[in-house]
Amino acid sequence: MNPLISSVVAVLLMISVYSCSEDTATNPGPVGPAEKTINGTVTFVDTNFVPAGGTYLISAYPSTGWPPMAGPAAFDTIKITRTNNVPNLSYNYTLKDLNPGSYVVSVGYRKTSGGQSPIMSVYGCDTARFLNGAGSSCFLSPPKNATIGTENQGTEGINMLSWSDTTKKVF
Repeated sequence: MNPLISSVVAVLLMISVYSCSEDTATNPGPVGPAEKTINGTVTFVDTNFVPAGGTYLISAYPSTGWPPMAGPAAFDTIKITRTNNVPNLSYNYTLKDLNPGSYVVSVGYRKTSGGQSPIMSVYGCDTARFLNGAGSSCFLSPPKNATIGTENQGTEGINMLSWSDTTKKVF
């Protein structure tokens, strides 16, 4: 048999075998944030972290319940870490199991002794508005909310600047 014909037959046979092989399709993972979640990054603008006696939290409150008079609908603990004895300033967070609606997202400090917990930042009214002592009442009626859609679509990119120093609270 001619070597050229043998090569063509071999190539056709391989194509035939390959085309009959089982195709396995991989479904891509979900795009975007998980259902019923809000996520983003908190970046602290100072290093005056409270050394003990409480926990930094990022919380979501229903926008209809703002300013808060009760606990949040969801919260995540911000565990302050250090690298070479210097505190890290940026922390990613995820708030889970939120029902559809609009939420005010804030950074606060929950004292272990109880009492009022200071809020150092509110999404849409973060520390950029308070730098240089400018102050603002924006936190009472924040212009931005995080939204969970009616089909439970989560939202991402809710990034905030915050004080770590609890004496610089906004609420």
